[in-house]
Amino acid sequence: MSRTSGSGRRVGRRRQRGQGLVEFAIVLPVIVLVVLGLLDLGRAIYTYNTLAQAARQAARTAIVNQTTSAVQDQAIASGATLGLSTANVDVCFKTSSSTQSDCSSSTDDCPQSSRVIGCMAIVRAHVSYAPMTPVIALILSSINLSSTSSEPIEYVCPEGRATSC
Repeated sequence: MSRTSGSGRRVGRRRQRGQGLVEFAIVLPVIVLVVLGLLDLGRAIYTYNTLAQAARQAARTAIVNQTTSAVQDQAIASGATLGLSTANVDVCFKTSSSTQSDCSSSTDDCPQSSRVIGCMAIVRAHVSYAPMTPVIALILSSINLSSTSSEPIEYVCPEGRATSC
């Protein structure tokens, strides 16, 4: 025999409604965390793509105008949404036979006075990315993102005449 309450309803049905509410309460935080994690992942990808674009644009400038400040300004303008500054953009010039592919060395293998077509212009843009989701921020407080672009110099800008290049 099935048990009924005073109003004629089955008691088991009321228990099922409560069970669904408890299951929803357990699953909801997991769903919210996944959705917010996907938003953070999208923001990180956007940040990296913008950083890569800024480095590429600055390297394109560097192949015809080797003035460091002009190259940095181009990177900052291309990555405006990231809030880049000159501290976030490294610019250096290496000989085509150099084994270095970044600006980790403080000296340029291809200084302005002896710069020739074929020297490599290397631009590295970097920024620290912080997730916006509090739970993910506890796991990964910040991630250092960087992008390097190198191009061979196509035109040597005469020293002291950078404005006409």
